[in-house]
Amino acid sequence: MNTVADTRRASDILYYELFASRNSIRRENIRIIKQVCDQMEKDRVAITVAEVVRRGGDNGPAYSTVSNQGSKLGEYIKMRIAEQAASLPKSKGGEQTLADTVSDPVLAAQIRDKESSARWFQKENTALRHLLKTLSPGVDIDGALTRATKGQPFALPAPQHVAQPAISNELGGILLKLMDHLIRERQYVEMRGRLTINHKAILDPRELQVYQQACGLSEDDWKKRYGS
Repeated sequence: MNTVADTRRASDILYYELFASRNSIRRENIRIIKQVCDQMEKDRVAITVAEVVRRGGDNGPAYSTVSNQGSKLGEYIKMRIAEQAASLPKSKGGEQTLADTVSDPVLAAQIRDKESSARWFQKENTALRHLLKTLSPGVDIDGALTRATKGQPFALPAPQHVAQPAISNELGGILLKLMDHLIRERQYVEMRGRLTINHKAILDPRELQVYQQACGLSEDDWKKRYGS
């Protein structure tokens, strides 16, 4: 029967295997992941894939990199999750989650990872809604989303014309940074002139064109950066 010590040895073996890679990016990714896992373990915080990626920051691997099937980096994190699961106390805060009701420690860790990912997506979606309201003042985003969940068309009424101040270079750079993150790390895709995720439209063609103009890019430069 495998013990915690056996799992630790397995994770160590995989770590040294990845750290010996000729690929400098892979070496840096596993170094950051191990450092984050070690700190979370020291702080007695539940290790999850989503939380490890979040704590790794911009210098660490993207979520898709570690969650893809066959990812050695993801396999290492799962080993660390299994290692920690048997002795991990319930999450701080006192609020019981579904993971706390599951007796199997490995399954509980997997559920906890899904819960962490869901919280992350919820925060991202909230931020996007605030951004859309800023880009299109006067549009009832919440009402449009509510209608969409009831099977009604996702249509946004055109807002009244409001004189807009000149877009600063700094704001354009911030918008480009956000779009880089959404497309390159969060699997958003431009499809038929729309910004989508999982085939669901987030920005329609008119809104995406407004976003593109606010970024200060020409149509050709936009296509070169993100594809058509």
